Amino acid sequence: MGYPDVAAFDLDYTVWPCFCDTHLYPPFRPLTEKNGEVHTLIDSHGYEVSFYKDVPKILEDLKNNGTKIVSASRTWAPEIARDLLKGFKVQFNGEIVPLISLFDSLQWGEMSKVNHIKKGLSQIYGKSADVKDYKICLFDDESRNRDVERFGVKYVYIKDPEEGTTWKIYQMYLKGN
Repeated sequence: MGYPDVAAFDLDYTVWPCFCDTHLYPPFRPLTEKNGEVHTLIDSHGYEVSFYKDVPKILEDLKNNGTKIVSASRTWAPEIARDLLKGFKVQFNGEIVPLISLFDSLQWGEMSKVNHIKKGLSQIYGKSADVKDYKICLFDDESRNRDVERFGVKYVYIKDPEEGTTWKIYQMYLKGN
């Protein structure tokens, strides 16, 4: 199994099953589990949003194997994305932590995914960091973002909006490396 140096994740339909900039209306209210985790947030219109169930396990496995994690999203509502990542609470190495704490860099805005990744590398490793010097993957639901492969980034297509990023897809990626 080959772990990447950096794993980049799109957010909408990759980490959670909606467009955070068009489907959700803050503020958010948590549905807290008995153990303190928050897997579901309710927006001001009563819409319930949860992350895809395997995402925390995948992020934990990556972190525990030395991988840096970048959020790479074209969202037009970064404040909503931040609210979600702060509001979701998950187990990580025996502690309850906000999902946002598992990300090493948050790169959002209207730019290409490779530019999100480049900015994340600069933030994590310094300005001279170059995409070609690292083993990088991008988990994303939009096939147009496959263009990252021209820069040596492994593209992992998340094709099912009902399932999102699954442990099976993740394991297939690791075995292929």
